[in-house]
Amino acid sequence: MAISKIHLRHQVTPFVILFIERDGSTHMVSMLSTHPDILVDYERLDVMKQQGKSAADQLVWANNHLSPALINRYKALGFKTKLKDVIDLDAFTQLLYQKKAHIIHMQRQNVIKAVISRVNARRLHDKTGVWNLYDEADRLPAAVIDPEQFDLMVQNREAQDRALFDYVGQLQLPQIRIAYEDLLQDQDGTLRQVFDFLHVKWFPVEGKTKKNTSDDLREVVENYDELRTRYIGTRYESMFDEVLVADR
Repeated sequence: MAISKIHLRHQVTPFVILFIERDGSTHMVSMLSTHPDILVDYERLDVMKQQGKSAADQLVWANNHLSPALINRYKALGFKTKLKDVIDLDAFTQLLYQKKAHIIHMQRQNVIKAVISRVNARRLHDKTGVWNLYDEADRLPAAVIDPEQFDLMVQNREAQDRALFDYVGQLQLPQIRIAYEDLLQDQDGTLRQVFDFLHVKWFPVEGKTKKNTSDDLREVVENYDELRTRYIGTRYESMFDEVLVADR
Protein backbone atom coordinates (compact mmCIF):
# COMPACT_ATOMS: atom_id res chain seq x y z
CA MET A 1 0.00 0.00 0.00
CA ALA A 2 1.25 3.46 -0.89
CA ILE A 3 2.13 5.78 1.97
CA SER A 4 -0.41 8.60 2.31
CA LYS A 5 0.64 12.19 2.52
CA ILE A 6 -0.38 14.44 5.38
CA HIS A 7 -3.57 16.38 4.66
CA LEU A 8 -4.71 19.57 6.36
CA ARG A 9 -8.27 19.90 7.59
CA HIS A 10 -9.46 22.00 4.64
CA GLN A 11 -8.12 19.39 2.22
CA VAL A 12 -10.24 16.55 3.63
CA THR A 13 -13.57 15.59 2.05
CA PRO A 14 -16.32 14.33 4.41
CA PHE A 15 -18.80 12.06 2.61
CA VAL A 16 -21.84 9.89 3.20
CA ILE A 17 -23.05 7.03 1.01
CA LEU A 18 -26.86 6.92 0.95
CA PHE A 19 -28.54 3.78 -0.34
CA ILE A 20 -31.49 1.45 0.15
CA GLU A 21 -30.15 -2.10 -0.08
CA ARG A 22 -28.73 -4.43 -2.73
CA ASP A 23 -27.30 -1.40 -4.54
CA GLY A 24 -23.66 -2.45 -4.40
CA SER A 25 -22.95 -0.23 -1.40
CA THR A 26 -21.16 -2.92 0.61
CA HIS A 27 -18.97 -3.78 -2.37
CA MET A 28 -18.27 -0.08 -2.86
CA VAL A 29 -17.26 0.42 0.77
CA SER A 30 -15.10 -2.71 0.76
CA MET A 31 -13.21 -1.26 -2.21
CA LEU A 32 -12.95 2.28 -0.85
CA SER A 33 -11.61 0.92 2.43
CA THR A 34 -8.52 -0.39 0.62
CA HIS A 35 -7.63 3.08 -0.70
CA PRO A 36 -4.83 4.53 1.46
CA ASP A 37 -6.36 8.02 1.43
CA ILE A 38 -9.92 7.00 2.37
CA LEU A 39 -11.33 6.13 5.80
CA VAL A 40 -14.83 4.70 5.42
CA ASP A 41 -17.13 2.84 7.79
CA TYR A 42 -20.07 0.55 7.15
CA GLU A 43 -23.58 0.90 8.63
CA ARG A 44 -22.65 2.11 12.08
CA LEU A 45 -25.92 4.04 12.50
CA ASP A 46 -27.88 0.83 11.91
CA VAL A 47 -25.81 -1.00 14.53
CA MET A 48 -26.31 1.82 17.03
CA LYS A 49 -30.07 1.81 16.42
CA GLN A 50 -30.24 -1.94 17.00
CA GLN A 51 -28.25 -1.49 20.21
CA GLY A 52 -30.86 0.96 21.49
CA LYS A 53 -28.66 4.03 21.15
CA SER A 54 -30.35 7.43 20.90
CA ALA A 55 -30.51 9.95 18.07
CA ALA A 56 -28.01 12.04 20.01
CA ASP A 57 -25.62 9.09 20.16
CA GLN A 58 -25.87 8.66 16.40
CA LEU A 59 -25.23 12.34 15.79
CA VAL A 60 -22.20 12.42 18.09
CA TRP A 61 -20.66 9.47 16.28
CA ALA A 62 -21.44 10.87 12.82
CA ASN A 63 -20.11 14.30 13.79
CA ASN A 64 -16.87 12.79 15.07
CA HIS A 65 -16.43 10.59 12.03
CA LEU A 66 -16.98 13.46 9.59
CA SER A 67 -14.75 15.91 11.50
CA PRO A 68 -11.14 15.89 10.28
CA ALA A 69 -8.37 16.85 12.65
CA LEU A 70 -6.06 19.76 11.91
CA ILE A 71 -3.61 17.30 10.33
CA ASN A 72 -4.86 14.03 8.81
CA ARG A 73 -3.59 10.84 7.27
CA TYR A 74 -6.77 10.44 5.21
CA LYS A 75 -8.07 12.78 2.52
CA ALA A 76 -11.66 11.53 2.61
CA LEU A 77 -13.74 10.47 5.63
CA GLY A 78 -17.12 8.81 5.32
CA PHE A 79 -19.64 6.09 6.05
CA LYS A 80 -22.75 4.59 4.54
CA THR A 81 -26.30 4.54 5.85
CA LYS A 82 -29.92 3.95 4.92
CA LEU A 83 -32.31 6.79 5.72
CA LYS A 84 -34.50 4.44 7.75
CA ASP A 85 -31.61 3.85 10.15
CA VAL A 86 -31.25 7.55 10.97
CA ILE A 87 -33.32 8.20 14.10
CA ASP A 88 -33.49 12.01 13.75
CA LEU A 89 -33.35 12.76 10.03
CA ASP A 90 -33.77 16.52 10.41
CA ALA A 91 -30.81 16.78 12.79
CA PHE A 92 -28.79 14.44 10.57
CA THR A 93 -29.53 16.64 7.57
CA GLN A 94 -28.32 19.70 9.43
CA LEU A 95 -25.12 17.85 10.31
CA LEU A 96 -24.55 17.07 6.63
CA TYR A 97 -24.80 20.77 5.88
CA GLN A 98 -22.52 21.72 8.78
CA LYS A 99 -19.87 19.32 7.55
CA LYS A 100 -20.44 20.21 3.89
CA ALA A 101 -20.62 16.50 3.26
CA HIS A 102 -20.37 15.06 -0.23
CA ILE A 103 -23.23 12.68 -0.98
CA ILE A 104 -22.76 9.45 -2.91
CA HIS A 105 -26.23 8.25 -3.90
CA MET A 106 -26.16 4.54 -4.70
CA GLN A 107 -29.03 3.25 -6.78
CA ARG A 108 -30.10 0.21 -8.77
CA GLN A 109 -32.01 0.86 -11.97
CA ASN A 110 -33.34 -2.69 -12.29
CA VAL A 111 -35.99 -2.87 -9.58
CA ILE A 112 -36.79 -6.53 -10.27
CA LYS A 113 -33.19 -7.61 -9.72
CA ALA A 114 -32.93 -5.45 -6.61
CA VAL A 115 -35.90 -7.27 -5.07
CA ILE A 116 -34.71 -10.74 -6.08
CA SER A 117 -31.27 -9.87 -4.70
CA ARG A 118 -32.94 -8.95 -1.41
CA VAL A 119 -34.70 -12.32 -1.32
CA ASN A 120 -31.40 -14.07 -2.02
CA ALA A 121 -29.60 -12.01 0.63
CA ARG A 122 -32.19 -13.04 3.23
CA ARG A 123 -31.67 -16.69 2.31
CA LEU A 124 -27.91 -16.25 2.61
CA HIS A 125 -28.28 -14.54 5.98
CA ASP A 126 -30.49 -17.34 7.26
CA LYS A 127 -27.77 -19.83 6.31
CA THR A 128 -24.57 -17.98 7.19
CA GLY A 129 -25.52 -15.00 9.37
CA VAL A 130 -24.14 -12.49 6.84
CA TRP A 131 -25.92 -10.53 4.11
CA ASN A 132 -23.20 -10.65 1.46
CA LEU A 133 -21.37 -13.51 -0.24
CA TYR A 134 -17.69 -13.86 0.63
CA ASP A 135 -17.15 -17.58 0.11
CA GLU A 136 -18.23 -19.53 -3.00
CA ALA A 137 -19.01 -22.49 -0.75
CA ASP A 138 -21.96 -20.50 0.63
CA ARG A 139 -23.55 -19.83 -2.77
CA LEU A 140 -27.18 -20.96 -2.73
CA PRO A 141 -29.18 -22.82 -5.41
CA ALA A 142 -32.20 -21.35 -7.19
CA ALA A 143 -35.39 -20.90 -5.17
CA VAL A 144 -39.12 -20.49 -5.66
CA ILE A 145 -40.34 -16.95 -4.99
CA ASP A 146 -43.90 -16.33 -3.85
CA PRO A 147 -45.55 -14.12 -6.54
CA GLU A 148 -47.87 -12.23 -4.18
CA GLN A 149 -45.10 -11.44 -1.74
CA PHE A 150 -42.87 -10.43 -4.64
CA ASP A 151 -45.47 -7.92 -5.88
CA LEU A 152 -45.52 -6.26 -2.48
CA MET A 153 -41.73 -6.15 -2.34
CA VAL A 154 -41.58 -4.46 -5.75
CA GLN A 155 -44.05 -1.80 -4.60
CA ASN A 156 -42.07 -1.27 -1.39
CA ARG A 157 -38.80 -0.95 -3.30
CA GLU A 158 -40.32 1.65 -5.62
CA ALA A 159 -41.53 3.68 -2.64
CA GLN A 160 -38.08 3.57 -1.03
CA ASP A 161 -36.45 4.60 -4.31
CA ARG A 162 -38.74 7.62 -4.60
CA ALA A 163 -38.13 8.64 -0.99
CA LEU A 164 -34.35 8.49 -1.38
CA PHE A 165 -34.42 10.34 -4.71
CA ASP A 166 -36.58 13.05 -3.17
CA TYR A 167 -34.32 13.37 -0.13
CA VAL A 168 -31.07 13.55 -2.07
CA GLY A 169 -32.66 15.83 -4.66
CA GLN A 170 -33.49 18.48 -2.08
CA LEU A 171 -30.02 18.48 -0.55
CA GLN A 172 -27.97 21.44 -1.73
CA LEU A 173 -24.72 19.60 -1.27
CA PRO A 174 -22.15 18.14 -3.69
CA GLN A 175 -23.53 14.81 -4.88
CA ILE A 176 -22.93 12.03 -7.34
CA ARG A 177 -25.25 9.23 -8.35
CA ILE A 178 -23.69 5.81 -8.83
CA ALA A 179 -25.74 3.07 -10.48
CA TYR A 180 -25.09 -0.53 -9.56
CA GLU A 181 -25.29 -1.41 -13.25
CA ASP A 182 -22.42 0.97 -14.08
CA LEU A 183 -20.33 -0.46 -11.27
CA LEU A 184 -21.02 -3.96 -12.59
CA GLN A 185 -20.11 -3.20 -16.21
CA ASP A 186 -17.30 -0.67 -15.76
CA GLN A 187 -15.92 -0.89 -12.25
CA ASP A 188 -12.71 1.04 -12.88
CA GLY A 189 -14.48 3.81 -14.77
CA THR A 190 -17.09 4.17 -12.05
CA LEU A 191 -14.45 4.20 -9.33
CA ARG A 192 -12.56 6.95 -11.14
CA GLN A 193 -15.72 9.07 -10.96
CA VAL A 194 -15.98 8.42 -7.23
CA PHE A 195 -12.30 9.17 -6.60
CA ASP A 196 -12.54 12.42 -8.53
CA PHE A 197 -15.65 13.33 -6.54
CA LEU A 198 -13.81 12.69 -3.27
CA HIS A 199 -10.68 14.50 -4.50
CA VAL A 200 -8.41 11.49 -4.07
CA LYS A 201 -5.98 10.09 -6.61
CA TRP A 202 -6.52 6.88 -8.53
CA PHE A 203 -5.48 3.77 -6.65
CA PRO A 204 -6.14 0.12 -7.62
CA VAL A 205 -8.65 -1.16 -5.06
CA GLU A 206 -10.24 -4.54 -4.60
CA GLY A 207 -13.51 -5.50 -2.93
CA LYS A 208 -14.12 -8.49 -0.68
CA THR A 209 -17.69 -9.33 -1.63
CA LYS A 210 -18.78 -11.63 -4.45
CA LYS A 211 -21.85 -11.24 -6.62
CA ASN A 212 -24.44 -13.28 -4.75
CA THR A 213 -27.18 -13.33 -7.41
CA SER A 214 -26.53 -14.35 -11.00
CA ASP A 215 -27.27 -11.61 -13.52
CA ASP A 216 -29.35 -14.16 -15.41
CA LEU A 217 -32.47 -14.52 -13.28
CA ARG A 218 -33.35 -17.83 -14.93
CA GLU A 219 -30.53 -19.32 -12.89
CA VAL A 220 -31.79 -17.82 -9.65
CA VAL A 221 -35.59 -18.18 -9.69
CA GLU A 222 -37.11 -21.64 -10.13
CA ASN A 223 -40.52 -20.21 -11.06
CA TYR A 224 -39.00 -17.56 -13.35
CA ASP A 225 -41.67 -17.89 -16.09
CA GLU A 226 -44.52 -17.66 -13.59
CA LEU A 227 -43.05 -14.55 -12.03
CA ARG A 228 -42.19 -12.85 -15.32
CA THR A 229 -45.66 -13.50 -16.79
CA ARG A 230 -47.24 -11.29 -14.14
CA TYR A 231 -45.33 -8.28 -15.48
CA ILE A 232 -45.77 -8.71 -19.23
CA GLY A 233 -46.70 -5.38 -20.78
CA THR A 234 -45.23 -3.35 -17.93
CA ARG A 235 -41.90 -1.54 -17.67
CA TYR A 236 -40.67 -4.39 -15.48
CA GLU A 237 -40.89 -7.02 -18.22
CA SER A 238 -37.52 -6.18 -19.78
CA MET A 239 -35.91 -6.14 -16.33
CA PHE A 240 -36.43 -9.89 -16.03
CA ASP A 241 -34.53 -10.54 -19.27
CA GLU A 242 -31.65 -8.12 -18.76
CA VAL A 243 -28.23 -9.81 -18.55
CA LEU A 244 -25.38 -7.31 -18.30
CA VAL A 245 -22.54 -9.64 -17.35
CA ALA A 246 -21.87 -13.33 -17.71
CA ASP A 247 -21.40 -15.45 -14.62
CA ARG A 248 -17.92 -15.29 -13.20
